[in-house]
Amino acid sequence: MSTVERRPAFEAVAIPSEVLEAQQIEWNVLVDAYLTQAARVGTRYAASVFLDRAGLIADGTTVATPEVKLVEERQGFVLLQSLCGNDYYVIANWLTNSEHLHACS
Repeated sequence: MSTVERRPAFEAVAIPSEVLEAQQIEWNVLVDAYLTQAARVGTRYAASVFLDRAGLIADGTTVATPEVKLVEERQGFVLLQSLCGNDYYVIANWLTNSEHLHACS
């Protein structure tokens, strides 16, 4: 009879340096998650998520945000708020350089 090897459901993913840098900024709100490789899709963003405050989404998982609006930009990072007002996200980097140009429109 062969033995069964148990493995974690997901592998640990390193937190990108941009996320760690964005985390050091005082945003004056509780940030629910940090997003990398963000791409705008209408009033939502598709991105990889890190440091999910609720602890429900594994680092590096691809997500779609709810509808969001721009709150502010600091040091090249963008703070977003869900339209319902309950959640805040920080975009730490973009899928392409051109995406950043459209974040505020």
